[in-house]
Formats: sequence, C-alpha cells, structure tokens
Amino acid sequence: MKTKIVLMIIIVILALSETTKKAIAVNSNYIIEDDVKYYIQTDKSIYDLGENVEMLYEITNIGSEAITFNFSYTPEWNFWVKNSNENLVFQAVTGWWTMGTSFTLQPNDNRDFSYIWDMKNSEGNLVELGAYTVIGGLDANMGEYGYTQVPVGIDIIPEPSAVVLLSLGALAICKN
Repeated sequence: MKTKIVLMIIIVILALSETTKKAIAVNSNYIIEDDVKYYIQTDKSIYDLGENVEMLYEITNIGSEAITFNFSYTPEWNFWVKNSNENLVFQAVTGWWTMGTSFTLQPNDNRDFSYIWDMKNSEGNLVELGAYTVIGGLDANMGEYGYTQVPVGIDIIPEPSAVVLLSLGALAICKN
C-alpha cells in the first residue's frame, strides 16, 4: 500500500513539474553587432511533442544613423531548426526568387519576421523528443546564413498525459 501512495505522489509531482516548466512565457536571445540588435524569440522554451512553435526574429537599429540592408534574393529572412547533433532538421524558406530587395532602418526602428513551425522536419515527419536550436536570421542566400544569425534553445518533451500513462504502467508493474 505504501508503494502505491509513493508512486501516486511521484506521478502527481512529474505531471505538475512538466506543467510548471512549460509556464515560462517567452524564450529569447539576442546579439548586438554594428549598432543593430538581432533578436530571436520563441513563445516558450519547453514544448509538448506536436505543439506549434511560434518564432519571432527582430532587427532593431540601436545606432544614431540609418542602416540599409541589401539582398539579392527574396525573401530576405529565414528560420532554421537544428537537433542536438547540429543537423539541420527544418528551414522555413526553401526557395528564393532572384529579386533584389532592401530595407532601411532609421534609428530606433525595427523589422519583425515571424513563423509558426509545426514540429515537422523537412520531409514532413514529426520530429523526435529532445533538445533543438531555433535560429532566426536574414538570409542573403550566401550559404547557410547570409547575415547575422541568432540561436535559442528549446526542448521537446512527451505530452504530460504520456508521462502519466507511463507512470501508471510502472505502478501496475510494481503492483504485480
């Protein structure tokens, strides 16, 4: 009987700890280079497998003079996702058009780019559980990253219901 109570307490603690971890509102990172702040954000840092990941990449001119960004291709932005082995799992934009574009940021102006990733890899399959890096950047189609890239880490975990089911399975095994 004591074993059942201890296992039930463990189940509740596991479910609550996963819920608490996911309550973190925003997950972000930035770098500053040449009077420009490059910022990446995901809506949280821990996701259940299959959840959408909301990504935001923002560029802000923190200098005192206008800055112009020139591109040979459009779109000029991209988001990449790499697994813990640094392998590219997904990228938002896979085709570019040869069309020169540019934009200018006045002092204190910014430009935002956003994307919602459905946790599927480039082949359309759901990714595995684990640690991933979400990268935002301007892409001048000059290799993997054209301009400044900014990474932020996320973790993909099993759904809390899966944790509870696994715990109940362990409880049933202990009962026998």
